[in-house]
Amino acid sequence: MTECAATQLHELRELVGILTDAQYVHRPQGASSIASHVRHCVDHYTAILDGVDTGTVEYDRRVRGTALETDRSFALARLAEVRSQVCGLAARSLDRPVEVISVVDSDGSVARTRSTASRELLFVSHHAVHHVAVMVPMARTLGVNVPAQFGYAPATLASLR
Repeated sequence: MTECAATQLHELRELVGILTDAQYVHRPQGASSIASHVRHCVDHYTAILDGVDTGTVEYDRRVRGTALETDRSFALARLAEVRSQVCGLAARSLDRPVEVISVVDSDGSVARTRSTASRELLFVSHHAVHHVAVMVPMARTLGVNVPAQFGYAPATLASLR
């Protein structure tokens, strides 16, 4: 389980690493930047890492406008740190129950569901795949030569083999 997430974070870090600072923060008209997608992914991984310790996962408790969205070097360091923390989860019991709190309405109403740390780590990893799939064409339109396998789900890559 942690290997899949660690691989996803490595790929995300590689993608950020091949961008320039300007490409990282470039925001096409009417769209989000690659940086904002990176921040979103890191926020989700942070939520599950915190949830393993606290027993509560809150994906919607995110802080926008942080250094992750403005500083590519900071993002590279943070991605390496999160990957290291995810790899460290192998020693913990990923079967630990967690409560997931999700905002389900624009009025702020929440739903509470039961899950496990391993199930949520799997969700976060697959969620990040979709964000990378959005970032890859954004990077390519900026002239970045992105490796062909980036942005594909593990199941898709397995099927192609």
